Amino acid sequence: MNDLTQLMFFLAPALLVAISVYIVLQKMLKSDEARQNFILKKASRQTTVNIRLQACERLTLFLERISPSSLVLRIHQQNMSSQDFHILLLSAVREEFEHNLSQQLYISNDAWETVKAAKESIIMHINESAAKINAENSSLELARLIVESYTGNGKSNLIQAAINMLKNEAKKMF
Repeated sequence: MNDLTQLMFFLAPALLVAISVYIVLQKMLKSDEARQNFILKKASRQTTVNIRLQACERLTLFLERISPSSLVLRIHQQNMSSQDFHILLLSAVREEFEHNLSQQLYISNDAWETVKAAKESIIMHINESAAKINAENSSLELARLIVESYTGNGKSNLIQAAINMLKNEAKKMF
């Protein structure tokens, strides 16, 4: 019995040390795992912010490119009828939009709806302007009418509102 008591006397502290080491190691492993998860989430968040910023940049560029003054200057060609120019303008707006369609994944629904509304208002303005002149007139007449009537009627506020909304989206990321 004396040997058994002596053995228990030596094993009890060793067992307590082993249990303590196990508990400390478990806490260290959990802490390390939590730190690793934090680092991964931080890196993922930074990547997401970069992608969302790029979406805001691309959509802002889209809005600038479909503004009538920019669109008309970029698309206009000499010796073209207003009807051909009208078709070319609408095609350019739709192509620009389709090129940036995937960017809706990275911005809010409100911002996307505002971008779409700005695009639709540009299309409507181009159609209204084209309806006011003869299809055989020169493209220069249609270009002049589109730019003059757009800046004079306050519709440019829709593009600016969409750009401002995208700027606010970008500011929210920081």
